Amino acid sequence: MPRYLIAFASREGQTEKIAHHIARQLEDHGALVRLIDIKANEPEVGADDYDSMVIAGSVHLGRYDGELSGFVMRHGEALRRCPSAFLSVSLSAASHEESERSAIDEIAQKFLAEHGWKPDILLHVAGAVHDRQLNPIERIVLHAIVDSKGVERHPSGDTELTDWGGLDRFVRELETLVAAEGAREAPQ
Repeated sequence: MPRYLIAFASREGQTEKIAHHIARQLEDHGALVRLIDIKANEPEVGADDYDSMVIAGSVHLGRYDGELSGFVMRHGEALRRCPSAFLSVSLSAASHEESERSAIDEIAQKFLAEHGWKPDILLHVAGAVHDRQLNPIERIVLHAIVDSKGVERHPSGDTELTDWGGLDRFVRELETLVAAEGAREAPQ
């Protein structure tokens, strides 16, 4: 039974929702999954003892949370040793503009280079806008961003841009990677 660690840093809750979705998919396929909410300072004992590690964080104002950076630094050796993935969550991931997608990829690549981590999979995941968690200025700015992407905002104020089917494809890709690594390491 493969063992996966999913560690996430979420501000408004969409990155957490994404992490839980991935965990459910892996568990449904027979895997053992441990979730760590990095921002909640959950215990990290044993975090390096998994067959695969998935790290998820959201981009705000061009950067990832400091807690995410600290987690990657503390567990860098394990991240480099096992199959790993980095999920970069942002509104820009939903953009059809190449310049916006390039800019968000540049932020992720800079973060990874600063930490000496080269994940097997880097996936940009579109996030969400939750009006009730925003101050008036943030709401105006984020509505303008969502509107510029041609996305119709939901009347409830919760507008999700996440491609759940894309996340399911990511899970299958990760499972294939972990299975291949396990087969490679199995004694002959």
